[in-house]
Amino acid sequence: MISYISKKKPLLLLFIIFFGLYSSVNAQKKKKILGFSSLDDTVSTEKKGLFFLPLIYYTPDTRLAFGGAGVYYFKISPKDSSDKETRTSFVQFLADYTQNKQTDVWATWNIFTRNEDFLLKGDIRFRNFPDRFYGIGNNTSKANEERYAYNLMQIKAMFLKKIKHDFFVGFDYEFEKEYGFKYTTGGILENGSISGYKGGIGSALGFVAVIDTRDNIINAYKGSLAEVSTYFFTPILGSSFNFVNVNGVYQKYWQIKPKNIIAFQTKAKFTFGDVPFLDMSTLGGEDILRGYPKNRFRDKNFIASQVEYRFPLVWRLGLTTFAGVGDVFNKASDLRFRTLKYSVGTGLRFVINPAERLNIRFDYAYGREGGQYYISVAEAF
Repeated sequence: MISYISKKKPLLLLFIIFFGLYSSVNAQKKKKILGFSSLDDTVSTEKKGLFFLPLIYYTPDTRLAFGGAGVYYFKISPKDSSDKETRTSFVQFLADYTQNKQTDVWATWNIFTRNEDFLLKGDIRFRNFPDRFYGIGNNTSKANEERYAYNLMQIKAMFLKKIKHDFFVGFDYEFEKEYGFKYTTGGILENGSISGYKGGIGSALGFVAVIDTRDNIINAYKGSLAEVSTYFFTPILGSSFNFVNVNGVYQKYWQIKPKNIIAFQTKAKFTFGDVPFLDMSTLGGEDILRGYPKNRFRDKNFIASQVEYRFPLVWRLGLTTFAGVGDVFNKASDLRFRTLKYSVGTGLRFVINPAERLNIRFDYAYGREGGQYYISVAEAF
């Protein structure tokens, strides 16, 4: 997902997005210009389009930031009547630069070939951005916060073959290089006791199985997604570390009445071996267990669930309420009710393309340590 988080300037961000949206509508006058579809409801007949959002925002961590983000969506047309029409494919992209000389350039894709015979997914990213480290475990204190920064180059390429209707299996290759670390003087990371504190290369081959019956990849009304993957990071492939991670995702959607959706998600990640801290499971961010800073908690393993109720208000405005619970842990006995993390919240939705159900979302989520605002393109899951 393309996401921007602010604890101090949510109203400014919301104004910028809707101002850009208003300007786009007036500039296009119900036409397509350079591939940009009008926001008029006649786009329900369109099978492809490009949405672009100029970015100008401010946070204490970045100061002023400038850039752009967008989504290109399309469908592969069937050759003849024996072929099925594919679900929507999309490519998302983002680039921004801040007064603090922070850079993030990122693209991700989810593409169905004709008749959905193959599913191609992947990411390309370059990032130079400071982060926060609070220690390892599910009971760390915010008072232990230390700053660090590093460069990241990452490529992921997944190739899946349809075995039967909605069932895909295949492999994934992941390459990442982390380098140029800078730390808080005297911090835990600087003293060298944490695996991966100097960075290195992660190179892994993964095996993936997916059952996907969702009616829409961007914003499902019905169906489900079940995905299981295992990645082997090994020196044989050039990796600096030797470990395995196992991931699982399950999502289910019910339309209880027109456009009133109950959405459920469970995510889990388990890692084994010499796991560098950047590849550990983390809790917090814009997707699951909103309400905690990204990477607020980290450990070898993670499991969490969340549920949302999504419904329309008026015109293109909608509302969402959500709640979630989960935690990171090293072993199962580390899970305690007193440290279990919860998240509750609500959010507004503005539909920018009714045909593909593409929304801008503005969420407020509250957890054990307070609240966070999120402004993003597309749903959390």
